[in-house]
Amino acid sequence: MWLYGGLALLILAMVFVGMRVMRARSQTTGPVADLVQMQFDPANDSIGVATGPADAKVVVREFADFQCPACGGFEPVLEQMRKDYVDTGKVRFVFFDMPLEQHKNASAAAQAARCAGNQDHYWPMHDLLYAKQQEWADKTSTTDTFVGYATSLGLDSGKILSCMVTGSARPAVVRSSGFGEAYGVRATPTVGVNGQVHEGGLSYPELKSLIDQELAGGQH
Repeated sequence: MWLYGGLALLILAMVFVGMRVMRARSQTTGPVADLVQMQFDPANDSIGVATGPADAKVVVREFADFQCPACGGFEPVLEQMRKDYVDTGKVRFVFFDMPLEQHKNASAAAQAARCAGNQDHYWPMHDLLYAKQQEWADKTSTTDTFVGYATSLGLDSGKILSCMVTGSARPAVVRSSGFGEAYGVRATPTVGVNGQVHEGGLSYPELKSLIDQELAGGQH
């Protein structure tokens, strides 16, 4: 009985210590705590949609869902990053579609952006979809709304409508989502800076720090 009692106390102590360690880890803040290393093949970047120089030393990759509130909240950070680093030729940015099943209009939004891309307006549509996320997120049908966005951007609304109705952009969206799943992406947004991958949004200073480290030679 004394032996069993001692073992029980030892197990309880181990559980208590384990819980303290897990709690301490969960309270760790900053991007470094959540980073994992992932080897990306640049040849697969064509599965997403890219902007910026193809030979950039740093590639920022985002796996995201247009209807995801967290992705919408993270978008201003990425817009600032694109202005400071992509538009100045320092960084290449690749966006991968990962529409989640619980977001009923996410796939349609991703297809609308790809359809706009056929008219060289992927990024204006990308930005507009995020800016107006709350306007279309809960709609029963988004086709007219997205065609309206395309029209406001000066696009051929007939071509956009045809692209969406026929679903011609859907295979590209499905392929992108499957790529993210194959890499083990579990949540949106997930952002990678070269091989460093962070699940969840970052503040701009945190993202900037990661990019600057890679531009400086990858010293951490």
